[in-house]
Amino acid sequence: MNSEQMKQFEKAKQLSIENKWRDAAAIFLDLRDQVDDEKIIMGATKALYNSNQFKLAYQVAVQSPQVFANDLDFLVQVCLKAQHFISTRALILRYPEEVVNKLLPLVQETESKYRQEFKATVQNQLRAFYHLGDYPLVEQQKRLLAADQLPLADFIVGAKFLLRDPFTQQLVKADILNILQQIKCQEKIAMLCIDEKEHQVIPAKLPTAYQNSLIIECQKILKAQLEQTDPQILRALLIQLDLQSILLNPLIDEVITDPSEWVKVMLKRATTGEYSSENKHIIHWQKKLNKFIDKLQ
Repeated sequence: MNSEQMKQFEKAKQLSIENKWRDAAAIFLDLRDQVDDEKIIMGATKALYNSNQFKLAYQVAVQSPQVFANDLDFLVQVCLKAQHFISTRALILRYPEEVVNKLLPLVQETESKYRQEFKATVQNQLRAFYHLGDYPLVEQQKRLLAADQLPLADFIVGAKFLLRDPFTQQLVKADILNILQQIKCQEKIAMLCIDEKEHQVIPAKLPTAYQNSLIIECQKILKAQLEQTDPQILRALLIQLDLQSILLNPLIDEVITDPSEWVKVMLKRATTGEYSSENKHIIHWQKKLNKFIDKLQ
């Protein structure tokens, strides 16, 4: 911070001491637009929280969660005041058991009160989530983001329905599955997958797409072949592989039966526009996945 910014920072701190939170928040937010500083982010979040600007406090906090590494209790309070129950659970469940045992009951208690006090709101939120499949991809993604404010039991009800709904976009199903993995859902859930068949999954026991050993092997092969010779194609193919893994999960192990051949087909298509392999299984799946991916671009 330069001298003028330091002056404004000290002024905002003094306003906070005097409990003039709204005025302090305005200065902190202005400084945040100018300087990337953890003290400013913390000050802005606390000032917004204490002036009951909970949604804005949440937006500031979740953009820089590392700032609150030593004040997780406060970050959780911010998230809960903004009614972001699902992502708050995911956040807490990344921590050791003693932290989970301390903070998870707070989420459960807040959810319970919210369900009792805002029954109609919860019903409307769940209805909007349930009917997600009636809309195009962008609206589906928007409704999934809004479902972060559902209590856990209601989110699970909606998620179970949408994972079996043929009108839920495959990319959105992948996002729902990823959320269930983050909140360590132990239930066995039916999912209509990209092969157009239902598969039973237990999200908590399923590796994420990025953790799958076959995807990691494909990444290594791509880097070994292209890192020195064609980094531009490498970047494009790594992005494509990420999308393929997201769309395939939980079928990655069934589909990518030969990582070397999988990468060979990817590279051939990227450089010539053609599919070439004696492995008809891989050709079939590359074509199927790329149809989905091409629609996204």
